[in-house]
Parts: sequence; structure tokens; C-alpha cells
Amino acid sequence: TAAGGTTFTINPPPCPLANGSSFQVPVVLNSATDVASVPFQVQYDPAKLALVNVAAGDLLNRDGQAVALIHRDDGPGNLTVVASRPPGAAGINGSGTVCILTFQAKAAGTTSLTMTRAGAVDSKQQPLTAQPAQASIVIR
Repeated sequence: TAAGGTTFTINPPPCPLANGSSFQVPVVLNSATDVASVPFQVQYDPAKLALVNVAAGDLLNRDGQAVALIHRDDGPGNLTVVASRPPGAAGINGSGTVCILTFQAKAAGTTSLTMTRAGAVDSKQQPLTAQPAQASIVIR
């Protein structure tokens, strides 16, 4: 349900960030209900940010299930991530970090991370609506 339903939050570290530094950006899913996988896309400015790593968060494996984390580069500045619980596993409820994106700052200025597609899939493989998130990052 869209009303007060599942939302994403992108949590960059406090700005400004030093040019050349690496930093982590947790992608958080809030108010999840029966979530089995979380596919999303993030857009960033490749002139200002370089993606260094994508690591699993603690939301989908909080009951000890192994989480498959797949990510692919969809051209400069476009990243697709899918975090999935094992087939047949019950969905997860609540809020937590889906994954942690590590970027390196490449140029001074203000830039944004924008979710261009945000979603979740429940344990019955039905899509759930989730509000996407955006974050602004300042590099000095």
C-alpha cells in the first residue's frame, strides 16, 4: 500500500566529503512487510562519484538466511541492485539496511544519488510498492 507504506532511505555520511575519499551509503528499506527481494536502481554522476563496492546489509538476513546480492553497472552512473532471500523462505518484516554502497568522491561540487526504480517483492513473488529515495552529497 502506498499510504504510509514501504519507503526507501539513502543515508550518505554528513557532508561535505573530502575529494578523493571513499564513503559508505546505506540503502535502507522502512516498514517492510513480507519482503523476499529488493530490486532497485540508483543513478549518480560518474564525473563526481565512482562506485567502489556493493555489500549486503542486515535486513534480509536478520533471521540467518543467506542473501543473494547481485549488482550490475548499467552504463555510466547507473547501478542496478537486487538483494534476494532464498526461494521459499518467508518474507522479512520491519526496517533495515538492504545494502551498503561504497563510493569514491572524484570531483568537488554537489551531486545527488537518485533511485530511478525502487521496489520490493514479497514471498509470493508479488511486487510491492515502495517510495524511492534521493540524497544530496557535497564534495569539497
